[in-house]
Amino acid sequence: MKTLAEYMAEHNIKDAPMAEKVGCDRSMITKIRLQQATPSLPLAVRINKETGVPIESLLVSKAGEVAQ
Repeated sequence: MKTLAEYMAEHNIKDAPMAEKVGCDRSMITKIRLQQATPSLPLAVRINKETGVPIESLLVSKAGEVAQ
């Protein structure tokens, strides 16, 4: 399952342009990419539509692990 970080690295996309595409703050994309924050469901859906990254890979558990 591809992560947002992997997608962004493969497509050479920086945080600010990704944030603009999905309609959120650059710092939120940074936190999501580093798996330090979980996006709201509407934001997760927008990221999924823009990138094809599965919503499940955007969800982070309280232990800091990607939800399975």
